[in-house]
Amino acid sequence: MPNVAEARDALDQIDASRARLALAANCPPARHLAFAGVMGALVLSPLAHPYQLLTLVPIMLAVVLIIQWDRRRLGMFINGYRRGKTRLVTAGLLLAILPIYFASAWLAYEAKLVWPSILLAAIAMLVSYVGSTIWQRVFRREMGLAA
Repeated sequence: MPNVAEARDALDQIDASRARLALAANCPPARHLAFAGVMGALVLSPLAHPYQLLTLVPIMLAVVLIIQWDRRRLGMFINGYRRGKTRLVTAGLLLAILPIYFASAWLAYEAKLVWPSILLAAIAMLVSYVGSTIWQRVFRREMGLAA
């Protein structure tokens, strides 16, 4: 059975690991931009109708490349749907992007308009970039490091 000193040492090691993870999770702006680009491409994808499914292949490839980038940089990929307050940020981002996507889809399919989807993709990119930076700040705070 561990004594008090051993238990304190174990907790200190956990805190130190969390602090190292928070420091490592300080993403460069290019990483936030990559995520924003994926989201913008998703919002643009209805313009490819009836071949929209084909646009998902490069979008999913971009997601895989981002995951690999994170693994090279951090040694792991931190899932955006992880438990904690970051999940609320992810949910908020999803609730912001979904109406943008559906508006783009309606405008492309029904109204047969191109320019609104391009504008909506730019808006989705901005929302996603900001959302990604907020997610990072919340994650770093949860790991015990000031944003």
